[in-house]
Amino acid sequence: MATRYVKTLAEVRRLQRLYAAPAFERTRAIAAVYDTDPAVVAEILPPPLRPTDRPRVSLSVAYIGASNALQPFGACTLAVECRYGEETGAYPITMPMSTDSAVIFGRELYGEPKKVADIQVHHDGRVVVGTVTRHGLTYVELRGEVQDEERAEAARASTQFFFKFMPAPDGNGFDNDPVLVRVRHSGVSRLVQGLDGEVILRESPHDPVVDLPVRNLLSLTYSEGDTYTHGEILARVPGESFLPYMFGRVDDLELLARAAAQSTA
Repeated sequence: MATRYVKTLAEVRRLQRLYAAPAFERTRAIAAVYDTDPAVVAEILPPPLRPTDRPRVSLSVAYIGASNALQPFGACTLAVECRYGEETGAYPITMPMSTDSAVIFGRELYGEPKKVADIQVHHDGRVVVGTVTRHGLTYVELRGEVQDEERAEAARASTQFFFKFMPAPDGNGFDNDPVLVRVRHSGVSRLVQGLDGEVILRESPHDPVVDLPVRNLLSLTYSEGDTYTHGEILARVPGESFLPYMFGRVDDLELLARAAAQSTA
């Protein structure tokens, strides 16, 4: 009797094509770009990534309505501008998603720093709001009122860098040295609206986004469009150099254990 845990060669090839070219369509997103503390950016970037001359953060809260690999889901990305060699891109610090499938897909494929969260995007008339909530805390909130008339935007492209790794089963470092992954995004925005509003970051012990404070809000927009991605490995990174950064993408394990002990005491 055939089991669905083992795929046929034809099924494997079909799935490999999905992994090679994920598509995320019918996206609705509220996004901000702001300047933060340059000292924080310099500290938060793992080598060989380097800061640019701008301490710039991009933050988006989105709903993806269709995909060739996943069901509809909510997504948030908070990333800092960086350089690798002569190339400028972004290093995502945290990427909460609304479904476990979205978390697993990006984390295992690219090494994206994902967690499950409640993510909401609302466009009610001229008011747009995006929120991210975990452990009962709404720690990211973008809100604004439409100022600009609706306008179409041409093709767009961007680059993100990730570190893909697996912790060693004995708790000592990694199975192998992490790999630096570059993911290129291309797509089109069919609608872009300029917003007048604010970025609200709240304290959360498991998601310390307040460590990247808003010093100067540069833009706030609402957009609708599609995105297509392609990833590749750039280099191996010495495990010792990445150790200080590896736990930043997960919840505070000791805090979780203490909270559980207190609730059963």
